[in-house]
Amino acid sequence: MMERQSYKKLWLAIFILAIVAIASLVTTVWVLGELNWTRNSLLTLDDDLEAAQAELNASNELIESLEDALSNLQVNYARLTTGYDYVLRDPSYQEMTDFLKQDETSEQEYLEDEYICVDFAADVKANAAEEGIRCAYVVIEYIGLTGHAIVAFDTTDEGLVYIEPQFDWEVEPEVGQRYYQCVIPPPGHSMVEPDHDDTIARVIEIW
Repeated sequence: MMERQSYKKLWLAIFILAIVAIASLVTTVWVLGELNWTRNSLLTLDDDLEAAQAELNASNELIESLEDALSNLQVNYARLTTGYDYVLRDPSYQEMTDFLKQDETSEQEYLEDEYICVDFAADVKANAAEEGIRCAYVVIEYIGLTGHAIVAFDTTDEGLVYIEPQFDWEVEPEVGQRYYQCVIPPPGHSMVEPDHDDTIARVIEIW
């Protein structure tokens, strides 16, 4: 009787040990699965981090490139505005008219070989720049060997307007026409016909 009970205890112990072993095996398999999933997740996360780092590096390179471009633009802007402290702008027609009224260049006396058309045009252009106004120096080439110099303003509302700086009169230069006939004097004034051929061959605007 005692022998049978010993066998029962033995088989019971074996059964319990078997259950514990199976449970341990299942637990181990589950843990290994979890570890493998965690490992794969970490590998995926590592790949994502590498991709993010690559994107960050590319973004930093782009930022550096943009900063260099901005620095170059700032340098060029400073060079363009040096001596003026502003950027020249196109005036309205009224602003152009007001500027010409207060500008005293047209009051200068024309003196052969001393103060001629090129001087009138150059002074008006320089004075306009001091007022922040963009003004063109215009060369009128005649069919002959002579020529003339005037100015022009690209007004914001009336478009391009040519001005004879000796009188502040508007001009509508046209190739093939005589220059004095292209000048538009105000009422009560007239443009004297010169003793040379002032037929316009070309109009050159220098901004």
